[in-house]
Amino acid sequence: MDVRAIVVLGASNSAETTQENIAGIPVAFADVVGKPVIFRIVDDLRSNGVNLVSVVTDAAIKEWPNGTGSHGTWVHAPNDQLWRTVEHTFADASNAGAELVLLLRVGAYADINYSDVLRAHIDQRHHVTRVIDELGRSLDVYAITGSRRNDAAYLFRHELRQFRSGCKFYTHTGYLNSLATAQDLRNLSIDALMQRVHIVPEGEQIKPGVWVGRGAQIHRRARVLSPAFIGAGARVRAAAVITRCTALEHHTVVDCGTVVENVTTLPHTYLGAGLDVTHAVVGRHRLWNLKRNVEVEFADSRLIGEAIANAPLRALGSLVSLASFLPAQLLRGIFAPSHRESSPSLPEAIQSPAAALESPATTLKASAPSVDAGEFPANLVIARRYGNE
Repeated sequence: MDVRAIVVLGASNSAETTQENIAGIPVAFADVVGKPVIFRIVDDLRSNGVNLVSVVTDAAIKEWPNGTGSHGTWVHAPNDQLWRTVEHTFADASNAGAELVLLLRVGAYADINYSDVLRAHIDQRHHVTRVIDELGRSLDVYAITGSRRNDAAYLFRHELRQFRSGCKFYTHTGYLNSLATAQDLRNLSIDALMQRVHIVPEGEQIKPGVWVGRGAQIHRRARVLSPAFIGAGARVRAAAVITRCTALEHHTVVDCGTVVENVTTLPHTYLGAGLDVTHAVVGRHRLWNLKRNVEVEFADSRLIGEAIANAPLRALGSLVSLASFLPAQLLRGIFAPSHRESSPSLPEAIQSPAAALESPATTLKASAPSVDAGEFPANLVIARRYGNE
């Protein structure tokens, strides 16, 4: 049987289905223990016998997670054309011979047995089957007979809220996460680490409850307490502590002495030295405090900022900065007028009073050449060394 799926990710004009965002991107694009939620949904559909998955989204292409090419066929919907694009995608699947089409709007994350949904749809012999939870609420998951293009078009044009000829229901009784807020994203990471949901962390389990992704570096004087996840390319520096179901997504950097407790970081997040970060989602210069339900943006990247992906790029950035700094300072040292006075002759030096007997330091400061704050003297060049960073 030719079974296909259409995954819809984007805004709806219905008051019941607003787009779920975090830091300006859909929550479904965010990583959960090593892989974006949308990729996990696509993989789950494929493992349930779906032949082809199409992802239709109105999110900007630049915001799409890396690796979309290996996770279904992705279609960008122009502004205000999301559901029309979905309708065209369904028509293309029907024309290509699809016998059944699963339609999902993300939305909630649920451990749905899609094979069971398809069997129920076939047994009920109806055109559309709607998946609901135990309270009767729609999960925005539908099984549609491929030949019923008019029923599908009517459903899409009414944004999944009205049916042309009624529908049957399938009740999902398993795991469900609304995935609408930062708190929901945090809960999904916790549930994955506690193995309450069918999500396997992307990494090697180096000890019970601790998963580490490829290329991650944990300093020998750092502490990682289970359960925890350290993503690919992440760095945990000396004296840092990672604990309480924390999930550091790929290329996160936790600097020296920082304690991270019950936190999810977005990819490429930098946490500065000596911080105490708890009960939060952090990334893109922002912190979502889950206890107080407050979002804070940080202008100082030394506290919370963006981490450069790899060591060669970090070294290149340092070299570029040094290369732009040294020539300017050398030229200033060569061409700027000197502030040094000529040395006195030997008789003058012998007859002059000792430096310790001269007037107090306040008098000396008043006669010294002034240097503005943040400006180096013209004849001084300073280069700072960063060790192996």
